[in-house]
Amino acid sequence: MRYKGRTRVIFTKVGVCLPFTTEQARNGEVKLKEFTAIWDTGATNSCITKKVASELGLLPTGIAEVRHADGKSSVNTYLVNISLPNKIMVGQVRVTEVQLISDANIPDDNQPQLLIGMDIIGMGDFVVTHANGNTTFSFRVPSVKEIDFVPESDDINLRDTGANRHQRRAMKSKFKKGY
Repeated sequence: MRYKGRTRVIFTKVGVCLPFTTEQARNGEVKLKEFTAIWDTGATNSCITKKVASELGLLPTGIAEVRHADGKSSVNTYLVNISLPNKIMVGQVRVTEVQLISDANIPDDNQPQLLIGMDIIGMGDFVVTHANGNTTFSFRVPSVKEIDFVPESDDINLRDTGANRHQRRAMKSKFKKGY
């Protein structure tokens, strides 16, 4: 996903449906409904709103206690499949029902109805960059390799000259010693 300018929230469209069998998939019986989702690395699990549960005709599979900014509460859980923008279908996702905060600047039909949490994000590689003042978000499954920006940043910093170079080397040495 590419966003013009910097975004403070990562939004994408996702498909959601009831869990299905291989036979149902082969017969074309799977009906995905599209919703806007927020990707949230601060959320342990993925969540849906009451609107998603209602539109898909979901029946609760249980109740879970969730912790949030206002404390904790007991909420319905559901089992769904979630189709991500990169054509990955995550099956049998246990989601909890939440009430997401509406944004007055977003039309009602684009209000986020899902929250993609670390249960899904942790399956792969999640990267957000802000090069040239624009936000780019990328996600892949499975995780292919470690992505570490520190070595490249160290190389850039070492190319600096003068006092800055000396200060950075001293700081780097200090961190290695564990101060």
